[in-house]
Amino acid sequence: MKKVSVIIPVYNVENYLRKCLNSLVNQTLKDIEIIVVNDGTLDNSQEIIDEYVKKYPKKVVSIIQENGGQGAARNTGLLHAKGEYIGYVDSDDYVEENMYEELYNVINKYNCDFVMSDYERITRDGREKLKSLNIAKGYYDKNRIIKEIYPELIMGRNLDYGPLLSVWHCLYNSDFLRRYNLRFDEEVKWSEDNIFSAFVGYYANSFYYLKGRGLYKYYENAGTITTSYREGAWNVYCTMNDHLRMFFDNKKEYNFSQQLNLHQIYYACNCLGQLKHADLNKEVRNRKAQEILKSKKLAEAFYKFHYPKEWSWKLKVQIWLIRHKMWNVLKKI
Repeated sequence: MKKVSVIIPVYNVENYLRKCLNSLVNQTLKDIEIIVVNDGTLDNSQEIIDEYVKKYPKKVVSIIQENGGQGAARNTGLLHAKGEYIGYVDSDDYVEENMYEELYNVINKYNCDFVMSDYERITRDGREKLKSLNIAKGYYDKNRIIKEIYPELIMGRNLDYGPLLSVWHCLYNSDFLRRYNLRFDEEVKWSEDNIFSAFVGYYANSFYYLKGRGLYKYYENAGTITTSYREGAWNVYCTMNDHLRMFFDNKKEYNFSQQLNLHQIYYACNCLGQLKHADLNKEVRNRKAQEILKSKKLAEAFYKFHYPKEWSWKLKVQIWLIRHKMWNVLKKI
């Protein structure tokens, strides 16, 4: 059994893939397998993958499948993974060469379900910014997870950030993933890692947070979902919220209802922000914005919603404008 399996879904990333793969084949942790899942890519990514398979035949594994989305590709990778621990890397990102050695040493030392580092967000002009969570470093047992992680498991209190946990700067115990059948939701084509991470945090009995170590490099390219408009995004995010509600509504150990409402509102903000800058004519942009603002699901999210105390007045005003469907004002701020 390998120590670590790293799974990389690939779709039209020929301009970024070599940097990603170089950062993985040169890991200081040598007992590692790199599973590259070609999710029906239309560019020359497979030619690049073949180069690395030929050069590193004992380390790089290539799998080709029809396009099913990033979640489906990650699930396929997990089916083939032989590692004691599992990591996921997006193919347009890269990692520090000692990332998996550091994470492996920590998860082994503390025998926890997963370990998480911080990450660095790299802007399109090359600037790097360390992204750190507003929680303490160190070991979390189940009681501490319920007390400190559950309150922001699905959505953080501050809408400047999304859900607390992310996929790509973590290392998971493979037995833990398989014990609870933790897979990516293949019905949700984007941001499906939100659901996966929420389930991971809910089921985990322990984890370790390696705070202050930006081992993962998240590259903000032109196609990043959270920064570019995608047709049908609102429907995808509504499906994601529906799936979260089916599981997290009416849990006895914790009330997630406010977070579920915040999650719906967060993605309404996300879609409206994308629409403001989308390459669409004014009429189409306004129609799509009104579809979101008049959505029954958004109205239901606002029905029992209360503004968190820690919100700034600016954020409260923005959400108030959304709640009252004031697109003409929103698009100017």
